[in-house]
Amino acid sequence: MNNKLIKCISILLIIIFMIVIFINLFLVNEVEAGEQNTKDYKKGSNILDKYPGYSSLIDDLLEEHPNWTFTILFTGLNWNTVIKNETTAAHGRNLVQGKSGEWICSVCGDKAYDNGSWRCASTATVSYYMDPRNSLFEDYIFQFENLKWVDGKYTISGIKQILDGCDYLLTDKITYTNTSGKTATINKTYAEVIMEAAEAAGISPYHLASRIRQEQGTGSKASATATGTYSGYKGYYNFLNVNASGSGSTAIIKSALEYAKKQKWTDPEKSIKGGAEFLAKEYIQYGQNTLYLQKFDVDDSDGDLYWHQYQQNVAAARTESTSIMQTYKDIDSDLDMPFNFVIPVFENMPDTRCAMPGTQSIVTQNIQVTDASLVVYKSKSKTSTKLDTLKKGEKILRIEIGSEKENGYVWDKVVLSNGTKGYVISDGFKVIDDVTNCEITAVAIEPGNVRNGPGTSGTTTLTTLTVGQRVTIIQKGVYKNVDGYDWSRIILADGTQGFIVARYLEEVNNNGSTETGKDIVKVVCNGGLTIRKSPGTSSTILGYADKGDYLTRIEKEVSNANGYIWDKIVTDSGTTGYVARGDSNGNYIEPVNGTGSSAIKGDGFKTTGSKLMCEPDITISNIASKAPGAVIKNASGKTVTSGSLGTGYTIKYNGTTYTVVKLGDTTGNAVVDSADLLAIQRHLLGKKLITSSYQKNAADATQNGKIDSADLLALQRDLLGKKKITL
Repeated sequence: MNNKLIKCISILLIIIFMIVIFINLFLVNEVEAGEQNTKDYKKGSNILDKYPGYSSLIDDLLEEHPNWTFTILFTGLNWNTVIKNETTAAHGRNLVQGKSGEWICSVCGDKAYDNGSWRCASTATVSYYMDPRNSLFEDYIFQFENLKWVDGKYTISGIKQILDGCDYLLTDKITYTNTSGKTATINKTYAEVIMEAAEAAGISPYHLASRIRQEQGTGSKASATATGTYSGYKGYYNFLNVNASGSGSTAIIKSALEYAKKQKWTDPEKSIKGGAEFLAKEYIQYGQNTLYLQKFDVDDSDGDLYWHQYQQNVAAARTESTSIMQTYKDIDSDLDMPFNFVIPVFENMPDTRCAMPGTQSIVTQNIQVTDASLVVYKSKSKTSTKLDTLKKGEKILRIEIGSEKENGYVWDKVVLSNGTKGYVISDGFKVIDDVTNCEITAVAIEPGNVRNGPGTSGTTTLTTLTVGQRVTIIQKGVYKNVDGYDWSRIILADGTQGFIVARYLEEVNNNGSTETGKDIVKVVCNGGLTIRKSPGTSSTILGYADKGDYLTRIEKEVSNANGYIWDKIVTDSGTTGYVARGDSNGNYIEPVNGTGSSAIKGDGFKTTGSKLMCEPDITISNIASKAPGAVIKNASGKTVTSGSLGTGYTIKYNGTTYTVVKLGDTTGNAVVDSADLLAIQRHLLGKKLITSSYQKNAADATQNGKIDSADLLALQRDLLGKKKITL
């Protein structure tokens, strides 16, 4: 073998060796991407550089409290996927109390949850509470405190401070009712029992005390689950309300006490110690060692995500953290104790903190110039570069609404036809119907981000599509080569509207299928279908599909388990799972030949984006005549089949849900009357502002994009019969 050949072989072997190393490195990186891991954060560290807004907030806390330590939990989860799973994928997973408007879910509306006073939280609400950057301040930081037991850290007096206001927990000894109905005594204080229970379970007694306070409330006596006197459950106690669930307060109480009976919690001490063991075993020692992680199950160390959450109250972790912080301050005013905080981060988070509901300015809507001209500037200043001057009647896309003056004016962000973003003074135009050029059913073939405008720069990500998720394309071929991509304007089934890279979608043909074999099916089973994590009736339940719902089937006959044929599907909200297609008695789903239009339009009403706009005299029968089979629910979530429509009602048609905006019906009582007139007057006088986005739309009777005296006049004329409010 000559030298040249030996050299060539040697070089070839070296190249192959380097390629193998490169491939191995690549594969390792691929495996690591998205995995969960933790790292300690030091001031000035660069480990959070790809997560905007974290470092500066943590550095500020370290500056004030140098004894504190921070552990970063890299969840590996996509932010928009997390929000989707906490909201639209499982309505009712997060609840709010005493809220309305943008705080509550537009799909569930006024549907009552739990004891009747709770409502399903909106995407904006969940995003606000879940974004850790909104809580990296002294008042809220203790929702991230590591809740495992630390020797020498706790005192009985500290526990009592947490229990302050709970008079029934501050007695010198524990007096209770036993299972025979007689009074018995434990010669310990509740604080002593809590300390013993926490140490044995290996958890923080301050957390345990705070959790009892949260569950049982303040005042002179505990709730029904901890008095020992509830009918049928005399002598049983569940101080932590473990396993409390059901529809209505009676069902909730009974489920909690039934669990206590099963566990033989026949006195307060057994209940508290048993509850502490439950917390430790099921949460704190189970990858959920902070209040935040107990509320939002985003730690995958247990092999599951999202469903294993301690309670539905979306604000629970934040609320409890405030009380914990105050207790620590009472003990140590400077908070110099060496606390450790576990801070989660997510992939593809928004550049800025998620705003509180009611303060959002992100939109996707068309406006039309009403003044002689409208100048588009490069930035929020009249001295900046002029990008364009629009003439009266021209239409443009608006993606942000300004709220405060900058450089003397309120500015809105708009998009020119070539995709360039700029700013206009928030005046001289009106909001108009969506500018569309098609209505095509499509499914996602890549997990692309849906943005409020075309382009990867200067826009905000609204959500992320799951592969197979169904959408409706309403505009295509307009915004081309914006930031290197062509963009399509779409509407999701829940009414969310935005833009996505066109090649991430595959259109559904008239046979209800796509070229790659995905097809649209409809649930025809009277009782609906259960969506499971894997094929089989014993698999984890991910959600439910009602009769009439549409699903995207991405794989047929994946299994034949428990007597059913199982198909892999994706719901319109983006949940991927498995459903039983049918059994020997018949089919539960059927293919759809053409998915049909979800738009609704008639004399005096029409759908636009996520809303159905209508005139004051439109009735449910008017809608039913144009949308046969539509499910209409009132503001309380009850299905209605006759009568008038009201602002806040929802209409589900061909898989898409719309929220009703009846022009003039500001109060949402389904009629236009003097109460609506008064509501607008109070709003204009600043006495009681209208905050709900749908009520704002209803109050804007003239449809000029704002509530003003012209709306008041229009409503007066309509009530007097002089001039009807019309679309």
